[in-house]
Formats: sequence, structure tokens, C-alpha cells
Amino acid sequence: MNRRLQLVSGLMGIAGMFGLVGLLAAPGAARAQPAFPSKPVTIVVPFPAGGALDIVARALAEEMRKQLGQPVIVDNRAGAGGTVGSALVARAAPDGYTILLGSVATHAIAPGVYRNLTYDALKDFAPITQVTASPLLLASSATLNVKTLPELLATARAQPGKLNYASTGNGTAVHLAGAMLQSAARLDVVHVPYKGGPQAVNALITGEAAFMVVNVELVLPQVVGGKARALAVTGSRRLAVLPDVPTMSEAGLNGVDATTWFGLFAPVGTPKDVVERLQRDAATSLRTLKDNFAKQGDEAIGSTPDEFAAHVRAEHAKWGKLIKDLGVKID
Repeated sequence: MNRRLQLVSGLMGIAGMFGLVGLLAAPGAARAQPAFPSKPVTIVVPFPAGGALDIVARALAEEMRKQLGQPVIVDNRAGAGGTVGSALVARAAPDGYTILLGSVATHAIAPGVYRNLTYDALKDFAPITQVTASPLLLASSATLNVKTLPELLATARAQPGKLNYASTGNGTAVHLAGAMLQSAARLDVVHVPYKGGPQAVNALITGEAAFMVVNVELVLPQVVGGKARALAVTGSRRLAVLPDVPTMSEAGLNGVDATTWFGLFAPVGTPKDVVERLQRDAATSLRTLKDNFAKQGDEAIGSTPDEFAAHVRAEHAKWGKLIKDLGVKID
């Protein structure tokens, strides 16, 4: 009997010893995890290929690839004004390998216009950095016989309910800027949402849409090529790339001041050091891209995570009030 007790005691001692070894090894095992990044990083773009967000994402991905030393993949997950791709990232593993290039649409406008949004724009993401900022451009179709903002307004007022204006989709900055113009100028015009930027711009140049308030990089080639006319910008100052195009207020219309922005987000819970690494490499990339972005009407930013988080909160409040004032809702 004593021998049996000694055997049991010995086995328990061995088990305890292995348990202690396991506990002592655990911190070492955690430290042995491969340093970030050890595999490709995916940037989810919640709008179709060829749009403004996609153009910026692909340029940024190529530069960040050089900084991270890993492939950076652009994955277009379009739908519902950017909310489908944004929700996907909100539910992704918080490890830095799946991040979002979001926008004013996904994080400031969508919470105000979608009744059943499946993510919380302020709680479900870790802001990394603001990538760009830019005003929008009011452009008319070359098929419409107008060359200035006053001429466009006069034409629309002479044909109430007849002119269409295009957007890149319901709940986008392009949609809201068009609604701002419609409200400020008291126009009776029809909003036609398209699946994305390329489709909306195609409607503009064919005359299917009379005008749109659009991201500069999307329509600039059409303006240069004479297929669309630039009438005014929505910012407080003129664009260097279009120095002869007045601001809305210079052209005689107040109340249409809209600046769009793009920014990188990780899922909430992503380790701070991973967020900081992504921010640092994105900011370095943006310094390289600064001049090229300026040529397409974008200002490169590269803010810190805290700065970007504060910006998103402010924009969330600003656009929420504007949406309420305009009465815009999407089911």
C-alpha cells in the first residue's frame, strides 16, 4: 500500500513539474510569435475597382509594400455605400493583416443615413492614419450647354424635375454633396446613384447625367479631354491642379462646403505596436506619393492614430448633423 501511495505521489510530482515547465515556457512561446508583418497585408477597399478610393489604395499599397517588406493586396469589397467592406474588416482578426481604406462615407456619413448599419464606426475600428483630404468638383456634362455654375443653376431651374445628377452610390460623399447643392440652390433635380465612380462618370460624359459633385481624380481626365466641364470646387480654396476653377462661394453659391477624406483603419483590438508600424510605413509612403497625389487633386496627410481618431469623431458629428438637416435616409 505504501508503495502504491509513493507511486501516485511520484506521478503527481512529475505532472506538477511538467505543468510548471509549461507555465514557465508560455511567456517565451508568446514572445516567439513572428514579428509583424510575417505575411501579406490586405487593404480592403469598400468600393468598386477604378473608383477614387481604389486609385489611392493601389498607389499606397505599392509604396507600403516596400516599407513592410511583404505583399500588400488591394481587395475590392463593394456594396451599400462602402458599408459591406467596412463591416467585413470590423469582423476581421485584429492582427493588422486585414485593414480598411475607409472614407468620410464609411465612417462619417453611413452612420447617419443607414438605419441598420452592421458596424459601429467609432467603436469597431482602430484608426491608423488619415491618408488624403480633398474637396469635390462640380462637373457638368459637355453635352449640356453650360460653362459656369450660374448657367447650370439657370438651366436646372428652367427645367424643374428634368435634370439628373449622378453619384457614386447612395450614402457616399458624392451623394451628400449633390444633396447639399440641391438644397442650397433650391433645385428640383433627380439623384441617380450608380454602382461606383467609373459608372457615374460614364453617365456624365454620355449625357445620361447632367452633372455631379465628384472626386477630382475621377473626373479630371474627362475635364482635360473636354468630355466634362469643371464648374466649381466645394472647398474653401481653389485647387492647384485646376487654378482657374472657382470655389462654390466664388461662383456665387454658399452652403456647399464639403471635403472628402480617406483613411486606414484596423479592427478594434489590433495591438498598438502593429497600428504604430502600419501608421509609420503609411506616412513614409505618403511622403513619397505627395506630389503625385497633388496632381490628381488630393492632399497627402499621414496623421498619427490619435490625430486621425479625433478627426473621425469630429467628422462623425459634423456629417450627422448635416444629414439630419437634409433629411437624407437610406433603408
